[in-house]
Amino acid sequence: MVKRRAAAALLVFAALWPFAQRVLVARYGIDPWKLAGFAMYATPSLPVLVALFVPEDGRLALVDETALDPVLRAHLDRFRAERLALGRLREPEDLARAFLDARPTATGVVISVQRTDLDRATARMRSDNELFSYDRSMFAD
Repeated sequence: MVKRRAAAALLVFAALWPFAQRVLVARYGIDPWKLAGFAMYATPSLPVLVALFVPEDGRLALVDETALDPVLRAHLDRFRAERLALGRLREPEDLARAFLDARPTATGVVISVQRTDLDRATARMRSDNELFSYDRSMFAD
């Protein structure tokens, strides 16, 4: 009896998961290729572009990723991978904190997250860019 119930529960979960995963993709921008997604065969897998900027002389200067120390670079790469998989469920606050800890002279950081996906209404590729601005005072302990 227990095996039958477990099999039935697994079957119900497998039947309902595509709908739940579709809601997560639509609402939070998670990657359809992740989290056992069935939509992966109908959607291209595209990278998430992340860039760091620091305020300098009244403008934003792009941070050269090749100049980042290995620990911070690993943190940035991990954020990219997690943001790709989890979409807007993964916020960059800890990346900003790590960057500001590694750069004590920086007054703040702006993190640009750009994601390209398929617009289902027009069947064209569209790009969404989100900017996250963090000031050092936000992390004062």
